[in-house]
Amino acid sequence: MRLRILVFILALLPVCALADDADNQGMFYLAGGGGSHGPSLTVGAGTRVDALELNAIHLGTTAYGGTAKFVGLSLVQNTTPKYGFNALVRLGMGRETTSFPGGLAAHQMWFANGIYFGVGAQYRIGDHFALRAEVNRIRYAASPGGLDNRLRYPMTLSAMLIF
Repeated sequence: MRLRILVFILALLPVCALADDADNQGMFYLAGGGGSHGPSLTVGAGTRVDALELNAIHLGTTAYGGTAKFVGLSLVQNTTPKYGFNALVRLGMGRETTSFPGGLAAHQMWFANGIYFGVGAQYRIGDHFALRAEVNRIRYAASPGGLDNRLRYPMTLSAMLIF
């Protein structure tokens, strides 16, 4: 597990260098918003077309009274912006944690069930501000033992601050 985290950190370094390249329209950004099941937060680095993002998404409650949260790392491919609009596709992996009453918890993680993807659209209002709407497909643990897995499709609307 530590090796996977190290690989992700090393993969982040060239993306950060790319984001610092002004000729390539590099950028860092922070997006926060809400969705169908709760708040979401995104930190990203890359260009207007390719980016690496760290996402935190609240997935809401489960049938057994648990609260599901997701944290993931993903690659985002944006279409070339036209009139400020562009579409996006996301593919990543992460860790979902469901906390149940009584201190019980269950997880879905990394390669086993932690693969997630999404689609969306973005409208860039100015050089430093954009709005994004998207839907992601995330698997979560619905029961305290983690044997009951379900899919959730959280829809989010976020405001992006671009640096």
